[in-house]
Amino acid sequence: MASAKVEQVKANIPTIRVMGVPEHFNYSWRIGQDKGFFEKYGVKVEFVLAPGGTGAMIAALKKGEVDMIVALTEGLVSDIAKGSDLRLVGTYVKSKLCWAVTTGMNSDIESVADLKDGTFAVSRYTSGSHLMSFLLAKQQKWDPQKDIKFKVTGGIGNLLKSVNDGVTDAFLWETFTTKPYHDSKVARRIGEITTPWPCFMMACREPVIEQKGEAIQAVLKGINEACAYFSAENTTMPDIIAKEYKLKPEDAQQWYNGVQVVGEPAVPKTAINQAIEVLKEVKVLDSTNVDPKDMVMIGKLVE
Repeated sequence: MASAKVEQVKANIPTIRVMGVPEHFNYSWRIGQDKGFFEKYGVKVEFVLAPGGTGAMIAALKKGEVDMIVALTEGLVSDIAKGSDLRLVGTYVKSKLCWAVTTGMNSDIESVADLKDGTFAVSRYTSGSHLMSFLLAKQQKWDPQKDIKFKVTGGIGNLLKSVNDGVTDAFLWETFTTKPYHDSKVARRIGEITTPWPCFMMACREPVIEQKGEAIQAVLKGINEACAYFSAENTTMPDIIAKEYKLKPEDAQQWYNGVQVVGEPAVPKTAINQAIEVLKEVKVLDSTNVDPKDMVMIGKLVE
């Protein structure tokens, strides 16, 4: 009888649909599900794998297909600054993100300098691969509006096909996700660029926060606990990550040693301001009068 009551309680708890990329960064969400950290706080999490990058996840959030996304800081800040009803609810990964610059195996491109006047493959406009290409151009002292072009291809498989078919010259994607393709000679790495801010934030739409605020707060408590578990299991976690995401053990260890997966309900004001300044600099944003405190709900804006 008691067991039936427990099952009834479980059946009645709310479910929050969270979307994120199928990459090693998001393993803590599986930990949260497997270890019961979400149900501990009275919520279920359905983790939906993203078909594309940040741009695709923002679109899914706006269509109401999911309640929360785990996406790149710069993409989220850009969308909010342009007037959307998305709001940051917390920081998922506090460390910075290194993006590899990748070209085709038979391409004539030998270095980043060769990419001036070239075409970058991007998963979607306003995605991380798009915005970071702008930042790379700016770093090279090129005019991002004139000296590079873009072609939307979709996810990682299409990006690789595009550079190997010679349709585009290069693309940018997270270092350890692309490394297996570099190691197996599917594509070539010719450079890198690192974001100057914490790389992944969690976001919801304002109406969803108003409707499901308590459940979202419960998700944040659960993922924070799952991330703490992920960080504490330092003897076993690198091997698990290597097996789950088909990384070399030494690459998984290197990534694990450098990443800070925190899942905390706090958003650094400096991160928002840095992203806004860079987005203005590369002309992704013309101007914005949005105050960082108006970009954050549930989570706390911190210095």
